[in-house]
Amino acid sequence: MNKVYIERMTIQMKANQLDAMLIVPSDELRMMIGIKPLLCERFQGLFVKSDGDYFYFCNLLSGDEVQEILGDEKVFTWFDNDSFTVVLKDLMIKQELIGKTIGVNGTARAFNIKRIEEAMEITFVDGKGIIEQLNMIKNQEELQGLREASKKADEVMKKAILFIQPGMSEKNIVDFIENSFMNRGCVPDFALVASGPNSALPHYAGTERIIMEKDIVLMDIGAKFKGFSSDTTRTIFVGEPSEKMKEVYELVYRANQKGEMVSEIGTPVGEVDRAAREVIVSGGYGLFFTTRLGHGIGYSTHEEPYINQVNNKILSPGMAFTIEPGIYLRNQFGIRIEDTVIMTETGLEILNHVEKTIIVI
Repeated sequence: MNKVYIERMTIQMKANQLDAMLIVPSDELRMMIGIKPLLCERFQGLFVKSDGDYFYFCNLLSGDEVQEILGDEKVFTWFDNDSFTVVLKDLMIKQELIGKTIGVNGTARAFNIKRIEEAMEITFVDGKGIIEQLNMIKNQEELQGLREASKKADEVMKKAILFIQPGMSEKNIVDFIENSFMNRGCVPDFALVASGPNSALPHYAGTERIIMEKDIVLMDIGAKFKGFSSDTTRTIFVGEPSEKMKEVYELVYRANQKGEMVSEIGTPVGEVDRAAREVIVSGGYGLFFTTRLGHGIGYSTHEEPYINQVNNKILSPGMAFTIEPGIYLRNQFGIRIEDTVIMTETGLEILNHVEKTIIVI
């Protein structure tokens, strides 16, 4: 059990007038207890009370696994032939949580939460932001973990760029990336490989297109290394790019540089998005920069601070986030360049170092 995290959480619960927090299987749960049980329709989760006490409630299927981590006295189970809400109600009475307010993390399933509320007097509220607030300022150990994860991602990206050849499929590249991560002791998280017109789809999910002689390949990759996330994107060209591709690439490159340049301690988060976006707007492609500039990263790939113009947070030492401007021209092509960065006491540190000027293979 991550005692430091429990202490942080109890402070936030008291500040937000919560009696407990429910963490169901997620990256946050893995960070707290070291494992991430399968998330399915069977309800389970860790309850952390505002006084620092905690207990885990789960189906018998997960009981032994969690008991090995937390001990028998902290784990309570229910059987498939029982109503989980009946068993849970008895437990909540014993834990003195009836009539209380409990925050829930972002992976909690609404149908289970509603069943619990209907079966007993408990009020659940959105606790996602509170949990992300706990993760937003990293300590030195966590920042070092992100450095190591990003170094692994750079190694894989460099290998992937050398691997690409005309005639292979997007899936061939995805498989290569995932295997390369595993060979480096990482757990693959995602490998988005979008070629040709597919690169204009920011979260493209296909894998079947074949790489052509004259083509564009966008690779957005990430994995967990010792529990910490990586996330980086590079866009490369198979054969000489067109003049329009060069123009768009140059704008995205300059926007990436601008976002990193203005990321200083004390800068409002919204200003970082605004400054980088202005580069693309001034170049005439503002309508095609359809995403926020970036997102926080840590134990989870996406967390606070979200780098958009409605976020009024101030950049502070210990924050980690991405800078990933992009231009997406539907049915033509898209270009994105993404680095993970951290705020240190002395300023911005860029964690990804794969070449960002135009790469032609």
